Amino acid sequence: MRYAIANNKGGAGKTTVALCLADALAARGRRVLMVDMDPQANLTRRLGYAESDLSSMVTTSEVVRENRTGCAAEAVIGCRWLVPWAERIDLVPSRFDLENRVPEAGQLGTHLRLARGLDGVTDDYDVVFLDCPPSLGHLTQLSFAAADGVIAPVVAEYDHVAGATRVRDFLTASAQHLDRPGLALVGVIVNAQDRRRGLHTWHLGSLRDLFGDLVWTPPVPSRSVLAEAMDAAAPLRAQTGSVARDLVTIFDELADRLVSTNAAA
Repeated sequence: MRYAIANNKGGAGKTTVALCLADALAARGRRVLMVDMDPQANLTRRLGYAESDLSSMVTTSEVVRENRTGCAAEAVIGCRWLVPWAERIDLVPSRFDLENRVPEAGQLGTHLRLARGLDGVTDDYDVVFLDCPPSLGHLTQLSFAAADGVIAPVVAEYDHVAGATRVRDFLTASAQHLDRPGLALVGVIVNAQDRRRGLHTWHLGSLRDLFGDLVWTPPVPSRSVLAEAMDAAAPLRAQTGSVARDLVTIFDELADRLVSTNAAA
């Protein structure tokens, strides 16, 4: 199953959530492919690749430009985390020039180029995550056209909730135009929840009103150890201390929900 990770608002924690879910799934023996569809390339960096590493590599930009069945196989590289389960995580990396694919949006059939490039390549994986930029433009639409479902991370604040709502409404109105009729939001993950803030508590309730059972539990609390792991390009599961262990447990539960969603699909 392929999942686009999307929110039409930056700062929702899309990359963090995708990485921590991959961490949890790989630790239990699942093979995971990460596809970085954001020109900021934060996912690529957090899996261990500096910008200087990418100058001679095949990236998502070339995969989309090539428009050839299965060509993403030429871009797949391994995760560089120094933990045993990292061998079960692979990456199709990104760099800043992925932005060059955006002007191609008006060309007939370009929304299918990523799906075509991934065709056959993803058969070797249990789960694929497509990390989208914070927009509903061409790069995100490429990801939607290659996805089986969409997961929206949100911070429990108005702008993030509105961003997730726009994703849901866009899919309802436009999935058929991306040759993915029936593509829909399958999960909303609350990220960086701060129980001390009444605003967060109130919006958590509004999220349940808006999305019902699509809101996955438990919410991910705001903790510095998670930000520190992402900054250090290291897996959450390798961090020490009780706070890190609590976060690992939360992402294990969210991974369980993903697996059950996978099985039901």
